[in-house]
Amino acid sequence: MDDPLLAALPKARRKWARTDPVLHKLSKEHPPASRSVDHAPPFAALVGSITHQQVSLAAGRTIYARVEQTSGGAVTPEGILRAGPERLRAAGLSRPKVAYVLDLAAKTRGGDVEFSRFPEMKDEDIIEELVAVKGIGVWTAKMFLIFHLDRPDVSAPEDLGIQIAVAKAYGVRRDRAAKKIAALAPLWSPYNSLANLTMWNFRRTA
Repeated sequence: MDDPLLAALPKARRKWARTDPVLHKLSKEHPPASRSVDHAPPFAALVGSITHQQVSLAAGRTIYARVEQTSGGAVTPEGILRAGPERLRAAGLSRPKVAYVLDLAAKTRGGDVEFSRFPEMKDEDIIEELVAVKGIGVWTAKMFLIFHLDRPDVSAPEDLGIQIAVAKAYGVRRDRAAKKIAALAPLWSPYNSLANLTMWNFRRTA
């Protein structure tokens, strides 16, 4: 499947040529790589994000597979709640993560988080809804917007990788990179998500 964000790269480059020559040049020298798009159901995708927090990729995958099995073969709110804290701990989730996924499941089943409404909601409203869940911060919510919902204009000054890339590309101090990213967001818009992909790739390949 084609990446819908990368499909906008020619238009983004034309915009950046006028508004940010640095990013325009980077997008040609270090073109953004296609994302590993998460096509899991949104609840399962967020449980996966929580599972992978502060563990290696391999460990996260192993634990998630166990959580999936524990919840009945598919990670659903009902399956997570039915499994309960003891079985989720036995699957490999830490005690805080058990609390996080149970809170997400309860809020989803109770209607506090309504994934069915996300396609028609604004980015900031989705973020507000998600960060009310234990264990989901602004960064996790924004990554969900980019990699699961394909939202094209997500600015992520909180991201460490983007901070490092911007500090190097724009010659700013590392502790000022987040403010620099926020200042650049209007120049990158409406393609901030694509700019993020460019910066991540620049950090990997430069």
